[in-house]
Amino acid sequence: MTVEQVHLLRVDLLNLNPITHASGKLWEVGSIEAFQDVFVDCLKVLHRDLSANNLRFRCTDNGGKAQGILTDWDMASEVEDSDQILLSTATHRTGTIPFMAVDLLVVNPRPPPHLFRHDLESFFYILVWAAFYYDFDKKECRSTEPSTQPPLERWNNADLEVCANAKFRIISEPVVKDQLFALVPPEGQSLLPWMNSVWELFWDANHSRMMNQRRPQADWDVKTSGGFLTFQRFMEALGRKPRL
Repeated sequence: MTVEQVHLLRVDLLNLNPITHASGKLWEVGSIEAFQDVFVDCLKVLHRDLSANNLRFRCTDNGGKAQGILTDWDMASEVEDSDQILLSTATHRTGTIPFMAVDLLVVNPRPPPHLFRHDLESFFYILVWAAFYYDFDKKECRSTEPSTQPPLERWNNADLEVCANAKFRIISEPVVKDQLFALVPPEGQSLLPWMNSVWELFWDANHSRMMNQRRPQADWDVKTSGGFLTFQRFMEALGRKPRL
């Protein structure tokens, strides 16, 4: 099935258009450390259409420090500390192809509800994307053609099954993950500790799901993949606490 058939958005991989004049593009934040602050700020919302284009930043009045903001709120819901959220009432897939969770890309006449763990998966893909394509010190999105990194090119394929398979292999096969991460350019390598730590969450979640499929447990939590994919666990993987 193609993106046109299900009315999903593909993107120009490296020429993401600006949304507002009041906020900066993610790669313009100025440093890896500032990017990490912005990334953490954006985590606690079930957005349902995350992409590298709607994670933005603005400079606060408090010393001009970068603060993360999200744009395009049409499908958003706030996430409580308990990870409880309002489910989407949409009967169609929501998201932007390169950053959508695997579950949401699987061809199904009735798409599954968009859960917070799906957004956490999108954040992981945005993190990987940033490591490959953003030079924060130079405040630029590198012009390298996506075809030089075939796994990321497949994330934006018009065939949803191709996209889903490419992403699933990365989050479920250590060898594939290692091969991809070995290609991260020098400018993005400071993000590798975060990338590996977050990847382990998805590895554990997939293992938990497979074990539950073999030996179903009545109390296994579908919303959090057995308790592994929650806001709290994601923040622990990053080694950070939400900024007030």
